[in-house]
Order: sequence, then structure tokens, then C-alpha cells
Amino acid sequence: MPSAPTPTLPQRLIAFCRVLREVGVGVTPGRALDAARSLALIQVADRATFRAALRTNLTISVDEYEAFADAFDAFWDSTELPGLLAPKPEMKTMDSLRPHELPLYGLAEIELQGISSEGDARIAGGHRTASDADVLTHKDFAGYTAADIARARRLIRQLVPDLATMPSRRLRPAGSSGRVDIRRTVHEARRYGGEVVELARQERRLHRLRIVALCDVSGSMDLYSNYLLQFLYALQRATAGVRSFVFSTRLHDVSHVLRRKRFDDALAGLAAAVQAWSGGTAIGHCLGEFNERYAKQLLTPRTAVIVMSDGWERGDVGRLAREMAGIHRRAHRVIWLNPLKGHDGYEPLAAGMSAALPYVDHFLAANNLESLERLKRVLQGA
Repeated sequence: MPSAPTPTLPQRLIAFCRVLREVGVGVTPGRALDAARSLALIQVADRATFRAALRTNLTISVDEYEAFADAFDAFWDSTELPGLLAPKPEMKTMDSLRPHELPLYGLAEIELQGISSEGDARIAGGHRTASDADVLTHKDFAGYTAADIARARRLIRQLVPDLATMPSRRLRPAGSSGRVDIRRTVHEARRYGGEVVELARQERRLHRLRIVALCDVSGSMDLYSNYLLQFLYALQRATAGVRSFVFSTRLHDVSHVLRRKRFDDALAGLAAAVQAWSGGTAIGHCLGEFNERYAKQLLTPRTAVIVMSDGWERGDVGRLAREMAGIHRRAHRVIWLNPLKGHDGYEPLAAGMSAALPYVDHFLAANNLESLERLKRVLQGA
């Protein structure tokens, strides 16, 4: 009985990519093709170089390195690697390989096996869920586990730098990603007898956006204030143009506390500095204190004011409306982030929220990372 033919390197590479998918490394057909092409540029018989080439092309973050290392050692066994990589007459060289010769369709097939205890679809043979990052983006802050919190901090850090800038009306030359600058393209074409050799492009300039953030830390916000403070902490450390305040029955400027190197240290500093944490709510009184002490200095036509609160007011609702009107007159944009707005069936019926809404330019949810991404888009269009 004839023995089964020895698998070629491309076949083994595809099988290895399937193994990586099973252990949670998000290999796509494009990454697999890049890995195959990279092998034409290295000495594949050198195990260390071979491993580095695959890891570079098949992973996208250090979070996947451990799973990759375990899978590589198990799959590319040292006893079979030299024989597999030895040149064979029937084996095509990698630089002659064509995309259609790789059975990449197998990489795109994701078999779902049931639902996890948290309601996430699980991938067959794996320990992680399909589109973990996407699921976390839509998951309500109130349901976060300790592992979710750690991953959310990384996503927030990636989100924040873009929040600190806004596009200007002025344009500047750009690379291939910008839109076509017709005037400069025509001007450059004159050097070549009117022939367009290259398209000139342009994009909007970016300038720093001043942000004033006021975060409600009263008892009704307990489920969400910790995550909103992490967002505020990342925003404060991303740029010097941010002033951060927290309030419940009194207003506290916490900008200096949020500049500490570690979030846990900043949180401890906040607990020590803010006396009425998780207490009652007097939004109107706190906004009045802000207008009296800080508004003239901080609010300009280039300032975006972000209020993070559920709108539950135990004080004077009329004063809340008056103070919001004063902020709206001075600032460029007023954005209100309400974690309750992300829940099905929510209506802004609370007296405080209803009083504030006429002076809010953008009323957005703030119950998950997706809502913070929407805030990014709003600020960039402000």
C-alpha cells in the first residue's frame, strides 16, 4: 500500500494557521498569504528565523505571543522540521507561489460551538470567543469582569489620542491616503508638459482641542463611574489641554491627581481628595461652582465640555438649567454622556436630565466602549 505523500510547506503552513485559529490567534487569509510570501526571503531551515517570520506575519499584538509560542512548539516539532524544510524537486518555490494555490478558504471558516456562560459565541476547539474585541466593545460596563477591565484599559488608551485633536479647516499636503489636490496636481503637471505624472493629495490639519470634563461620582453612578474615570484618566494623560472635574454635592478639580503614572494611584488620590464620593447629587450647585470659579478661564469657542452623568438631580432643577445655559453660551460644544441612555427603552424623563437637554449639543450613551468611540467621532466633527 503506497504511503501518503509528505505534505508540502504551504500545506503545513495552512494547517498551522488553522491550529492558531483554534487557540485564539486571529489569523486571516491575508496574514497567511503574507507569511507564505515572507518565507521566500529567509533561510527557512533556520528554525529561529522561520519562527520569527511566522510570528511577525501571523500575530498582531504581544497578547497573542504566548499562544503562538505554544502552538509553534507543538506543531513544528524539532524532529520533523529539518526534513520538512529540505528542498524537494516536486515542491514549488515560495516566490512562484500564487494566491489561488493556497487553500485559504479553510481559514475563513469559523465553526461556532454553543454559547458561553456570558452569552458569547465560542469558536470550535478554542478557549476564546469569536470577535472578543468586538464583543467587549458592545458589552455594558456594569457587566465587566476583571479580565474585561484590563483589556478595556488598553482599548481606551488606543482611543484617547484621537480624542484630543480636532480637524482644522486648513489643509496640508498629504500622502496617498488624502484626497486629490487638483490645483497642486495641475501645477505639478506643467513641469511635464501638461502630463499628470502623480496626483498631489491633501488632508485637514489637526489642532489640539481643549476639553473640560465633569464626571458625576454620586451614588447613582457607582456602576459606571470607575470606568468613566479610567477614560478620563487616559484622556488627561494624553494631552495638556484637558481639565478634569468630579462632582456629587461639591465640585473638585482633579486634573493634577489624574496625571499620576498609575491609574490605581490616581484612584486612591481621588478617594482621598473627594469627600462626598458615592453621595447625593447636586448637579446645578456644582455647575454653578464651576461657572463662578473656572468658566471664564477655561471656556472658549474651541472648548468642548463633556458632562458624564445620569442626570439625577436632588437639588434645584431651575438652577441646573441656568448653569447649563451659561456653559452653552461660552463653549463651542456641550456633550452629555449618560450611561442609562445605552439601555433599551430609556427616555430622559429625570427632571435634571430634562432641564439640561435644551443646552446639550450631543446627547450620547456612555455604557460601553462603543459609546466612547462615538464620542471620538463627535469631537472630531466638532
